[in-house]
Amino acid sequence: MLPPASRPKPRQVESLDLNRNFPAGWNTATSGAGDHPLSEPEIDALVRAAAARPNVCGYNAFHTSGGVILRPSSTRPDSDIEPMDIWVWNQFGEAASSLTGYPVHGIWADFTWDYRDTMSGAADDWAYDHLGVYSWTTEFWDIVQKATGSKQSTHFWYTGPTADEALAVLRWCDEHHPDGHIDWYQFDHPQLGPIELGGWNWISTWINPPVALLRDEVAGHAAFAIHQALCSPRLELLHTAVTRLGDGTWRVEAGVANTGWLPSDVSALARKRSLTRPPYAEVSGAGVAVIGGPARQQFGHLDGRAALRFGSNNDGTPDRALLSWIVNAEEGADVTISAVSERAGRASATVRLA
Repeated sequence: MLPPASRPKPRQVESLDLNRNFPAGWNTATSGAGDHPLSEPEIDALVRAAAARPNVCGYNAFHTSGGVILRPSSTRPDSDIEPMDIWVWNQFGEAASSLTGYPVHGIWADFTWDYRDTMSGAADDWAYDHLGVYSWTTEFWDIVQKATGSKQSTHFWYTGPTADEALAVLRWCDEHHPDGHIDWYQFDHPQLGPIELGGWNWISTWINPPVALLRDEVAGHAAFAIHQALCSPRLELLHTAVTRLGDGTWRVEAGVANTGWLPSDVSALARKRSLTRPPYAEVSGAGVAVIGGPARQQFGHLDGRAALRFGSNNDGTPDRALLSWIVNAEEGADVTISAVSERAGRASATVRLA
C-alpha cells in the first residue's frame, strides 16, 4: 500500500486536467493529474492512436489562453535536452512567430513559477520524450494584449491580471464585446434566496476570443502546422542501375536519399534512444533470386537538409545511401526496388534486367 504522501489525490472531476494525464513526468502531486497516467479514456485513446502510427512527425496541441506558443520541456531545463533539438525548435519558433505573431517560449524557463513544482504530465512533453517528435502547445488569445497593446506576463496563470490590466480589458469589452462583462443585478434564487448575478463572462473574454475574432486569431497557426509538416523527412530513390555480370547474374544498385529538412528519425532524441526503426530497402520480382546477401538491407537513418548548417555547407552525403544486390534472373526480368522508412515514407522503382 502506498504511504499517504504518495497516494494520488482524491478524484475531483471539477479539478481534472487532461493535459496532466500523459505518461511523461506524471506526478501524484500535480493538480488534476488523474488517478494514474492514461487513467482518462480520452488521453488513453490519443496516446495509443499516436503510438500506433510511427509515421507521426510532429505534434501540435491547441489550448487557451495566453497568446503564446510553448515548447518542452515542462520538467527540466534546456541544458538537459539535446542541443540539436533545441536548435531545431528555435528554427521552427522563428517561423511560428512570423506566421502567427505569437512569441515562442520554453515552458521550463519562462512559464514555471516554482521549479520544485513543475507542470508535469503534459502532451507536448510526452510527444517529445516518448515519440521523439517536435511538439508544441499553442495557447490562443491574449485579451490583455488586445486591450493594452502589451503582452501579459508569462506568470499570468499564477498572478492573474493587474488592476490596470483588468480595467483596460473592461473598457475594451465595453467598446468591442459588451457581452464580456455583465453588470451585477438582483436575482431571487429558489434555494438561496436573494443574490446578485453578473461579472465577467470568463469563457468569452479571458479564455477565448469573441466569436467574431476567432477566425483571424487561429488562421496563422494552421499555416505554421503546414510549415512544420512540410519540413518532415521524405524518402526518394534518386539513382538506379543494372550491371550484367554474366551467366544470368546481375548487380542492381539503388541510391536512396532523404530530401526532407528533418532527418529520417526526426530528432536527435529519437536517434539517441532508437525510438524509430532504421530504414531499409529490398528487391523483389518474379523469377528473381537474390544471391550473396539478404534481399532486405537496412541502411541506417539519413540526415535531412537541416544538417547542412553544421557542415560548413559541405556535409558530404549523410542524407544518402547507396545499396546493391546481386541477383540471378533471366534477361528482361523486372526487379522492383522498395525503400521504406517509418517517418520518411516509401519510395519504389522498377528496373529491367537488360
